[in-house]
Order: sequence, then C-alpha cells, then structure tokens
Amino acid sequence: MIRNTIFTLIATIIIVVVNLNADVVHWPLFVILLSALLLGYLQPQKGWISAIQLTAGIFAGFFIAQLLGMSAKFPNINQFSTYISPLPCLFGGFMGSFFNKTIHQK
Repeated sequence: MIRNTIFTLIATIIIVVVNLNADVVHWPLFVILLSALLLGYLQPQKGWISAIQLTAGIFAGFFIAQLLGMSAKFPNINQFSTYISPLPCLFGGFMGSFFNKTIHQK
C-alpha cells in the first residue's frame, strides 16, 4: 500500500504539471487515465483507495497551484480537466483491476 501511495504522489505531481502546461484537454486526461490504469493493475483489490487518493491529489494540486500564483497556459483546460478527473480516475482504476484479474485468472 505504501508503494502505491508513493506512486500516487508521483503521478499526481506529473498530472498537475501536465495540466498546467497542456494546450489541449486530451493530454491531461490521457495521463490521468494511464496513471489510474496502472494503479488499478498494481492493486486490484483496493485500487479504488488509490483512485480516490489520486483524485484528491489532483484537486489539491490545482488549488495549491492557484494559491501559489502558478498560471496555466490555458486556464479553462486546466479547470475542466481537474473537475472531470474523478471519472477517468475511477474508470481507469476499475479497468486496471479488471485487467489484472483477467490476466492472472486460473
């Protein structure tokens, strides 16, 4: 669980940086989905906890960046991809868990 929390923290930092520098909405959502897929694959039983941590981290990163005065290239894209992030996080976590269970099925 500690390993996944560290991965979640690193993924959150990467997502926030991509979110601040994105000129299209597809890149942040792609990075969010890949991170959530990997989290769901790494921990298929409790991957939803990591997905919730990832979502909370994305929201925290968004608001901390605003408080520190970091401006995004396109603020509308930054805001949209932050507010829509729970959907790809939870979906990606579920699909990663599904892939792990399917691959390791006996």
